[in-house]
Amino acid sequence: MCVIIDSCCLTLVFDRSNKEHARFAPVLNWVNGRGCMVYGGTKYAEELAKLPRYLAIVVELRKTRHAVPVPNDTVDAISAKLKKDYPDTKFNDPHIVALAIASGCQVVCTNDDTAISYLRRLDIFRSRGMTRPSIYRGHKTHVKLCCDQRIVGVCRA
Repeated sequence: MCVIIDSCCLTLVFDRSNKEHARFAPVLNWVNGRGCMVYGGTKYAEELAKLPRYLAIVVELRKTRHAVPVPNDTVDAISAKLKKDYPDTKFNDPHIVALAIASGCQVVCTNDDTAISYLRRLDIFRSRGMTRPSIYRGHKTHVKLCCDQRIVGVCRA
């Protein structure tokens, strides 16, 4: 599986001492195994820079091809268009939706309800000839998202 891990979930996925980590451990196990993390965009880079511990983890994952960047320019252009098309002030994570569009990634790990409401919007993805991504929120049934069928081209390159 290729997975986008929203910055709000980095602690849940990568910090084994976090009390909610057990629910997100399958994502960590997958990323450390056959899967990879997809990241990119200026806003995501800014958020990651505020979390140096996790930035270091992403750098290490990238060295082993378990983290794959999508060019910032690509994500930023899509994000700007989304913000223009959906000017709702609550839509504060267009970069996560843009990253899913730019990469074709089929799984997003987030617990941000506002981001989820936009990730679930069929019109955003259908207009681009895509299916919307699945959301990994740590529910026990979400483990099934950690599978080879969820590996997309950006992670195979």
